[in-house]
Amino acid sequence: MKTQEFDFNVDSRIMPNDPVELRGKSRDSGRMVVLTRSASKIEHTVFTSICDYFRPGDLLVLNDSYMLSNTLRFQSGSESAKITVYGHEADGMSIVGIKSEQLSAKPGFNLTSTDNDRLTCSFLESQPDELWKARFEPIELLTPTLDQYGERFDETVPLNPAQWKETPQAYRSVYAKAPGSLEIPSAGLHFSQKLLAQAAAKGVEMAYITLHVGATEVLAVRHISAEEIENHKVRSEYFEVNDKAATQINRARAEGRRIIAVGTTVMRTLESLAASKETSCTVEAQAGWTDLYIYPGFEFKVVDVLLTNLHRPRSSHIVLTAAFAGKDLVMRSYDEITEKGGYEFDMFGDSMLIE
Repeated sequence: MKTQEFDFNVDSRIMPNDPVELRGKSRDSGRMVVLTRSASKIEHTVFTSICDYFRPGDLLVLNDSYMLSNTLRFQSGSESAKITVYGHEADGMSIVGIKSEQLSAKPGFNLTSTDNDRLTCSFLESQPDELWKARFEPIELLTPTLDQYGERFDETVPLNPAQWKETPQAYRSVYAKAPGSLEIPSAGLHFSQKLLAQAAAKGVEMAYITLHVGATEVLAVRHISAEEIENHKVRSEYFEVNDKAATQINRARAEGRRIIAVGTTVMRTLESLAASKETSCTVEAQAGWTDLYIYPGFEFKVVDVLLTNLHRPRSSHIVLTAAFAGKDLVMRSYDEITEKGGYEFDMFGDSMLIE
């Protein structure tokens, strides 16, 4: 399938740089587009109405990961550089970028953190898009050092450094508890505690999984530059599904209740659990890595409803939504969105519910 089929006009698109709460509104105040697959129907509404689309017995699956700072200062001798961590891989390596006026990366290049001299970074192999495969040692120091001393570097949606440091809760979901993402799991940002309570009162059950967002969210990775979508690749990301969540998912499936994935991270995690199984098989609790790339033709085995944000053209995210809802319906919805104008895109933007 040609990648150009996932282009659309972006002239009316708004790309906020800050979470909605830091723009004087409540986090659940955004707009929402609802796609009903069975009727090929598109509806424009607001996020506060989402409980109207839930049914008693639905299982709402939420990603409890939250975003860390991603950039630390390192040095080699008297020269310094900023290292931005974009993701981690199953072999223990990390995907990084380097910014320095004095230093040039090359294989075998070693640096030491200026914030914790026990933490080192060794460059191993160059990667596409000016990225590098690197090894942090000891790796268990990286997350706490990022959490305590790190900065944010974002190539597409530059965050306000002061707000990021002073109001970190605005950049994470109200149910987030697991540090580890290097970009925001953004679909869950829309839920307030009040809306979650309304959903629970309606009989909606909630389950929590963890996927730490990594290099799949880097624009150079999620933007599809290949002429055909089948030739694109996403990078691996780490996930955890515990016994309780697996039991909830299996029980909902056995009882014919809908499973609602809040975000593409949850979609990829749940479908990864069942990718090598028969549709009727149970899923198992596990921790591991997924490089699942979902595009039209994919057979969905777990998820019945998807909540996601509004995505960029030619991205792996819009291709995933097209696989789930059908390309024609999704692209027709984006035509309506851009015609109406005023919709906000990307991590701090509006949402789409596909049922």
